[in-house]
Amino acid sequence: MPSTNMSAAPTTLHIDRARKRSELLGSPETVLLLEAPAGMGKSILLVQLAEELGVGVHRSASAPPDSGALITLWDVPPGSAPDPLPEACISGARRIIIAKRPETVLPSLDRATVYGRVRCFGVPELLIGRDELRQTMPTRLAERVFRQSHGWPILLGRSGTDDETLARFLANELMAPMHGGELVALAVWLDGGTAPSPDDGLLTLLDPVRPALRRALAAEIADRRTHPERAAELATAYARQGLVTDAITTWQSIGSFDDALAVYAAAGGRFYLYRHGAAAFDQALAGFPTEYALGNDTLVMSLAMQALKHGEVARARRLLADRFGSGINDFHSVFTHREKYSTDLLAFRVVMLIYEDYQLTDLLFEQVFDTLGDLPLDDHIVRGSFYNSVLEFYIRGRRLAAAEDVAQRALYHYEQAKVPMLAFYISLHQALIRLLTGDAINARRHAEQAARYLHAVSFDSPGDERLLGLLEACIDYEGGKPEPLARFLSTELDDFVHGEIWPSLIEFALHYGSQALSEHFSTIAARNFLDRWRVYQVSNRQFGLMIELREAAILQNANRWQEAAEKVAALATRITRAWVAAAGEELERLKDRDEIVQAMIWLRHIVYEQPTRPHLERQLGHIIGNLNLTGRQRLCAEVWLAFVYKRQRNLSRARALLQKVFEDAARLGAIAPLAEERVFLSELIEQQRIGEYLEISAPVRQVLRRLRDGGLPNSALGAQNGLSRRETKVLLMISEGSSNKFIANALGLSEATVKFHLSNAYRKLGCTRRREAISAARALGLVG
Repeated sequence: MPSTNMSAAPTTLHIDRARKRSELLGSPETVLLLEAPAGMGKSILLVQLAEELGVGVHRSASAPPDSGALITLWDVPPGSAPDPLPEACISGARRIIIAKRPETVLPSLDRATVYGRVRCFGVPELLIGRDELRQTMPTRLAERVFRQSHGWPILLGRSGTDDETLARFLANELMAPMHGGELVALAVWLDGGTAPSPDDGLLTLLDPVRPALRRALAAEIADRRTHPERAAELATAYARQGLVTDAITTWQSIGSFDDALAVYAAAGGRFYLYRHGAAAFDQALAGFPTEYALGNDTLVMSLAMQALKHGEVARARRLLADRFGSGINDFHSVFTHREKYSTDLLAFRVVMLIYEDYQLTDLLFEQVFDTLGDLPLDDHIVRGSFYNSVLEFYIRGRRLAAAEDVAQRALYHYEQAKVPMLAFYISLHQALIRLLTGDAINARRHAEQAARYLHAVSFDSPGDERLLGLLEACIDYEGGKPEPLARFLSTELDDFVHGEIWPSLIEFALHYGSQALSEHFSTIAARNFLDRWRVYQVSNRQFGLMIELREAAILQNANRWQEAAEKVAALATRITRAWVAAAGEELERLKDRDEIVQAMIWLRHIVYEQPTRPHLERQLGHIIGNLNLTGRQRLCAEVWLAFVYKRQRNLSRARALLQKVFEDAARLGAIAPLAEERVFLSELIEQQRIGEYLEISAPVRQVLRRLRDGGLPNSALGAQNGLSRRETKVLLMISEGSSNKFIANALGLSEATVKFHLSNAYRKLGCTRRREAISAARALGLVG
């Protein structure tokens, strides 16, 4: 069997191609062209023909002389510029078989083609078929070799060739002649894409050597990036294929930063992050020299956004001040004198507000909205981001109807701009708005839309996948299914806490995460969770206050009322217990999110300690009438009011209001807000007339069942152990370290009465000392 090794090629198994030689010799055309890339066995086939015919092979760029032989064999060297085809071959007076690469141009070949003298044998014709293999080896071996090689000659017998040798060969023989566009097409194909290529059929055959091809391609590209002209060709090809990050970094590798910036700006500029992903955004920015980047508006805003995404607000402010002057960080001044700044910078400044500790007044809202008129109507991504930023402030201010409106506007613009990542964030916020209103059913609809947008994103975004996972788990939790959220907090919490999310979403994470951990793990677990967020946003006042208030609510849920009161009392705000105790219509006029939460914590505390306090039901009516309350908050306040009615022996009003609360919860699919009010609901449901009344309604029965499945006791723990309500409350307060005098003042009793209730509690629990009673309370689950 004839065998000729290709120079510089890996060792291959050469097959006697008698059938292919017969086909060539029997062809009527006078010019037979073996045209294929390296590795297809063209030269070997010419050698076998030469041995059969007893002639030589002409290996030169010059045209072969007329030797008088019946057939001339011409092997055109790769990369050469061959002479024109001899006239005798064009006219049909002389037969010739030519082997050449596809990129090699042979003058006069077109004329011979027009005359019908040419037959071309390309990749499909040069493949080695099963039958040819069976003629040279056993059938089973032939089948195995064919499966490994797909009939490509260079892959025959590849078991004796190491991958590095094959990679070098592919780089030298297959890739070196390729122009930039072909190399990029090959890269796309290797990544599973469908970039057009003149040799798609050949590339499909290269599946068995993908790893070697990948290494060869990397080596070839690295080499070309060291030559400015070839690198420029490569960068242009990358840009045409939409591989803009590769185009940018290739321009940067040869110092063509203006060209790199042009591609960056055209591919999104400061929105590059949302079109191409965080990794690509960071890589593109890293390639610009510091001095160059700090001298360009677009790059400075991009670097500021990068800093914001990493929680470095101070660095972002410094970057803007160095480029645009210190006045850029005075928000009031910027929007009062907005003629000094470009519309793009003003739009970015609005986005940056989200990360800063600003509270927008109505006047500032007007000034911000005035800038909208300066933005082009068709600049959809900028207009969408403007509405996106305003959305955040509407949610913070609990202006949820306005928030829903601007969310729809932002979504429209992001869809027009074709940026699914930003549309995902809007759907996420729409779901959050629904959760705030207590509407878990429509929250799920928005979460499903968010999932569709995220699926349409072309790059990996694990942080956003976690965020969607948390949202879906919280919606399940809201509907009374704690398992998904408990699982998320057990497996994803560390990565989630250290990720970057927007402020309103942090509030959402704080609330649901701490509630789930306190109810299904422990109070300690919930407080540890909040401590992690303290570290994350230590410098931001709004987050610090939010965390303190949430911790107070967790302590209340754990029956650690005095500790909760001390924590809230330590906050330097105007909403003190005294202010709340004296407030009337002022409660209805509260607007600030954190002030509302603080007022409700104090009201909850007062309801627990002094439910028969004069005018308490009127105060609760005022807070329930506050239009800035979320739906969840209103449900909770109505539970407190029902509890107050019950303690005031107005059972008719208590059961009617509680029925309304439960029917609203059933309609909205909102079980979680009620679950946090177990301390009040247990006593309400335990009352026979109220419990029997509630059982009449099917939706209410469903809510009751789900609450009990989630841990709502059928009767109060204190009553189960023979303790009266007053004895239970006094026991809880001494567990928190309260003195008899403090308890007497808090409950409006004399110290002698407090001692009487304590002695009864000691007797019923079998205790003789205060410390023993506290230990018993913890063992019974009365204290968290």
